[in-house]
Amino acid sequence: MLTLELLQRMLLAAATELKDKSMILCELDGVAGDGDHGLTIGRMADAIKAKIEANDSADIKELLDDLSMAFMGVNGGSAGPLWGTVFGGFAEGVDEGVTSLDTDGIHKMLAQGKEDFMDISKAKIGDKTMVDALYPALDAGLAASGSVKEIFAAMAEAACKGADATAGMVARFGRAKNVGERSLGTKDPGAVSMSILFSSMASACE
Repeated sequence: MLTLELLQRMLLAAATELKDKSMILCELDGVAGDGDHGLTIGRMADAIKAKIEANDSADIKELLDDLSMAFMGVNGGSAGPLWGTVFGGFAEGVDEGVTSLDTDGIHKMLAQGKEDFMDISKAKIGDKTMVDALYPALDAGLAASGSVKEIFAAMAEAACKGADATAGMVARFGRAKNVGERSLGTKDPGAVSMSILFSSMASACE
């Protein structure tokens, strides 16, 4: 079962890892963007940490909803609104008052997150964006069963493979598309940050 307490622990681990990798993300973003992706992710990591340390979430929906709103309010590029949309979708997929999710509940949460994101983004796999890690991760989670650890391990593996694959892509979406072939050989920072999120969440399931 994915309990509120376990989810908080997983997200806190993700916040620590995202903060630690923020400068690496800035370096990746400097190749085809304005180099501030890691700073934005660092602010979002701080928001996660603050929310969980406040320990004021009555249920899973409230936690995810509050994180969505916090991400939406982070200054610095599109990452905040995009992550906010994903987490808002996760929240929408969870009923009020629920403090633990079984496999079906996790699947419902993930499916709603993807649906909400697809409503606002036209990016597709292969465009060299966060979608290259996000969609494979969500699809892997939806296809997986078993323990929380098994579900998130599948998501982490898919997200990492997706992020790695972006090194061989030419950006076709967002600001990065303006640099064309120059983006070849470098992973997309948005995909990498998404892979860090799911990998660290999976590791915290130990």
